[in-house]
Amino acid sequence: MRVAVTKGTLRVPPTYFALTHAEKMSDLHQFEVFCLVADLSTDSSVPVNDYVPLRQLGFRRRELVMPGFIPSMVGGVKKFHPDIIHQHFGTWAVAAAHVAMSTRVPLVTTLHGADVFALQRPPSTAMARWHHYNVRVANKQSRKLLAVSNFLAAEAIAAGLDPRKLEVHYQGIDTDYFTPAEKVRSSELGEKPMLLFVGGLSEGKGIRDLIAASGAVNKSAPHKLVIVGDGDLRAEVRQTAAEFTHIELVGPQDKELVRDWMRRARALVVPSRMYKGAREAAGLVALEAAACGVPVVANDSGGLREMMVPGSTGLLVREGHIDDLGEAIREIIQLPAHSYAAMSSAARKFAVEERSLNVSCAELAGHYEDIRGQTL
Repeated sequence: MRVAVTKGTLRVPPTYFALTHAEKMSDLHQFEVFCLVADLSTDSSVPVNDYVPLRQLGFRRRELVMPGFIPSMVGGVKKFHPDIIHQHFGTWAVAAAHVAMSTRVPLVTTLHGADVFALQRPPSTAMARWHHYNVRVANKQSRKLLAVSNFLAAEAIAAGLDPRKLEVHYQGIDTDYFTPAEKVRSSELGEKPMLLFVGGLSEGKGIRDLIAASGAVNKSAPHKLVIVGDGDLRAEVRQTAAEFTHIELVGPQDKELVRDWMRRARALVVPSRMYKGAREAAGLVALEAAACGVPVVANDSGGLREMMVPGSTGLLVREGHIDDLGEAIREIIQLPAHSYAAMSSAARKFAVEERSLNVSCAELAGHYEDIRGQTL
């Protein structure tokens, strides 16, 4: 089966999922990726085609002219002669939907969150109206809509998407790559335990809450907090981190370095919260940590609780309650060795058995078979 994976933009990191599932399933089907603008920092075994030229202008400037090259992308997908088109994000789905409509090739669209939340907001700008149009076209033309969590599926139905087409398909993570450390963690060597944050430095990711909670409990539960990532709050986080000797901002890191940081961590903290009406749809970083045998402390926000087993693989706290977050940090730091070992083992087991790339790809192959040959 020939599968065209389509997307508006493809930037790796962070959107590994658009490639990893195709790479994992390449022994079953022939995949090619089609997008308007791509920026890959790593090689892929799956061919990637993008259609906005002048790469020397950089990713952001090429994004500005994306609409003008939709016809080129349509032509590229048609030339591939796919048996199935798999669109990631309902936004920028018009090229995939056009090919599906004109060729009768079945389309499946994975909803990741930004698309659904864009549809929920009033379209007050030209770009917002464009996003609304794209998501509604994807809703009409898709044989299936795959939501990355039960939380997002409910939000999609509330936004008016077709519940008859909606199914939950959890994105898998590579549990053969994200594995526990071979060496003991620093905390087991008598050093201060290290907590880790990996994500965008933004209000929605809760970085301010984490710094406040970490600072409040550091004296009674000494630890080191390492912050991996970049974003709009970079300057603020850098300044705040400089005021605390236990906080280190290391900036954006590649996939291998993120794994290295995870393997050294006592816990990953995911303090995401509602921002401008949107919440975390899933939170794959929590699964990557779990696969490394690292428990997660997370806010009960959006789909995050579906990425863990609260109390078994990590601790779930009330969204936006900094005191609760601090107490959870204290608890994970002071957890007895045998209790921590059990939580670490449960985290790895959950990731492998419930949220691995193997499990996700097996389910996705089933979805492809379901829609092959269907008619709208």
